[in-house]
Amino acid sequence: MKSSESMDKRKGPVFYYVIGTMILAAVLLVCVFSRVSERSIDVLRSDCLGAKEQSTTTHEMEKLHTKILVPSQEWHDDNFALLLQKAATDDKRVILTDVNAAFAAPNSMLDLFLKSFHNGDNIAHHLDHLIIVAMDQTAFEKCQSVHRYCYLNEQPGSDLSSEKVYMSKDYLDLVWSKVRLWQFTLEEGYSFLFTDVDAMWFRDPFRHISFYADMTIAADIFYGYPEDHNNNPNTGLVFAKPTRKNIEVMKYWREARKRFPTMHEQTVYDKIKYELISKFDLKVQYVSTEYWGNFCQPRKDFNKLSTFHACCLVGLEMKFALIKGVTEEWKMYKSINLKS
Repeated sequence: MKSSESMDKRKGPVFYYVIGTMILAAVLLVCVFSRVSERSIDVLRSDCLGAKEQSTTTHEMEKLHTKILVPSQEWHDDNFALLLQKAATDDKRVILTDVNAAFAAPNSMLDLFLKSFHNGDNIAHHLDHLIIVAMDQTAFEKCQSVHRYCYLNEQPGSDLSSEKVYMSKDYLDLVWSKVRLWQFTLEEGYSFLFTDVDAMWFRDPFRHISFYADMTIAADIFYGYPEDHNNNPNTGLVFAKPTRKNIEVMKYWREARKRFPTMHEQTVYDKIKYELISKFDLKVQYVSTEYWGNFCQPRKDFNKLSTFHACCLVGLEMKFALIKGVTEEWKMYKSINLKS
């Protein structure tokens, strides 16, 4: 009995030392895991807040760069809004052109333009999404006889029916009126590709439009890089997305006419393009004249061409004769390729 008690006395301190160490280790482990868990929760909370913050930022950016469905409009036309609704693709995209009586005369530019879709490479379906903007009653009546979607856009105080002298007041009113319609189209939530009626279509020009750019513009002279703002812009072919940014760009562009009252919209755009880039972070892509061709920098490689524009020519008669020649070349090219 004594021997047992003496052994307990000898082992007691060791026993309690071991027990104490184990308890201390357990306490330390609890503290460590508690801190780790606390830290993990903090990290998770931080990650969640960061994700929420990032999501909010992304949402704000999307609001800036996506369509406005309820804009503050300075001008509204229910007839044009209805035409946009009828002509648009499922993803709300339309094609716009404008024409006056001179360009809509029988066997003139409008007829040639519409035929180019039928003679092109599987592009006739785009006519289902084309709105022809008539600048006078005669052009409107001609449009109604040959096409489904026509809009009369008469300008009070201006005679826009006859062929206009380059840079005359009526000419400037004619070319500036389209920018107002572009702005309205964007405000209604539609993207658009505007094409001058003297730009013939051979292939689908949408394949040359970049998804990253806010606007895609043709070039009179193309210097080799789509993002080079030294490219000479041509607003005879313009694509724009329905974003807040682009609507503000249109407003700024139209307002700039007051600073340059004797210039047409294309020259004014060229004057203010660096302002637009700085003020709105506008991203513009210019399309090579290999694809959107013209007479300023003629490159008639029909293996590449999607459109060809009768710009850098003066006078309707010359424009019509030369662009008709290009359409005949295209038809010959197409017939040869179909036979081969």
